[in-house]
Amino acid sequence: MAVGVARGALEFSRDYARDRYTFGEPIGSRQSIAFMLADMAIEIDAARLMNWEAAWKLDRKEDATREAGLAKSYADNMVMMCTDYAVQIMGGHGYVRDNPVELWFRNGRGFTAFNGIAIV
Repeated sequence: MAVGVARGALEFSRDYARDRYTFGEPIGSRQSIAFMLADMAIEIDAARLMNWEAAWKLDRKEDATREAGLAKSYADNMVMMCTDYAVQIMGGHGYVRDNPVELWFRNGRGFTAFNGIAIV
């Protein structure tokens, strides 16, 4: 779920950065925005791969407790970072209640509480 929320935040803020123009160019062409989008994509892929590794071990009937715990912990931190970046990219629009990024940011905080703290 955390990977999906983060991916939604990435795609929404990426599209916003392409469409929002300031000083005659899209804000996505600014280095700081482009770096945030790149970091989001990297973190999302890393969390997804960690989930796949745990699932692969389970498919092979191996103990995946460690991998699952690490994947969950990583995804918890990743979703907060990605949704925070999305709010930053959108500026003041990121705090408006009608904006999905604002909702994803608030919901991202709940991922750490869903299953408690993972003990690895």
